[in-house]
Amino acid sequence: MIKQSFYRIINRPKLVAVLIIAAALSFWILKLLNDEYKNDLMALAHFPDYYMHDFSTLTMDDFGKPRNLLEAEYMAHYPDDNTTELNLPKMKFFRVDESPIHVSADKGWVTSNNEVILLLGNVYLYQNNVQGNKALEVIADDARLLIEEDYAETDNAVTVIRGRTVINSIGMRAFIAEQRMEFLSNVKTKIEAKHEP
Repeated sequence: MIKQSFYRIINRPKLVAVLIIAAALSFWILKLLNDEYKNDLMALAHFPDYYMHDFSTLTMDDFGKPRNLLEAEYMAHYPDDNTTELNLPKMKFFRVDESPIHVSADKGWVTSNNEVILLLGNVYLYQNNVQGNKALEVIADDARLLIEEDYAETDNAVTVIRGRTVINSIGMRAFIAEQRMEFLSNVKTKIEAKHEP
């Protein structure tokens, strides 16, 4: 008796229509929830939108001559803060009438405006003389490079080797184009004796 009255109130076509509407409504609610959570996750997440292996980029000066070369084993760009991560970055700064300056590190991050490169772990800068021997070496745990200004700095321990002179310091400012360095604190200089043959 109850079944018959139920079917009288809602016949089969109406029941099918109600079920289809309920299914569509459920799908729409789930999609809204998923989109909301997806946006929340994307706001919190730090995922690359593109990446490259064996990355290399060459910047030229106004006269079409190489200015600097940036290479990395791996490069990933992050859209949330517009930064770029580098694994094993290597840079070469070309000098007019001089040997290029080479810089390498374990990790690197390029800021959103591409003006600053932050280097972390085993930062090593060197420049060879005309004979191909090391004329200058700089060893540090981290450094900041301002590419457009040809400038590098660190606030931590740094070692500079130039010929027989070894300088240890806490903090350094390097004006690469001028080949000038400023040592900030706890500066210790050691000059090795010249060995006669």
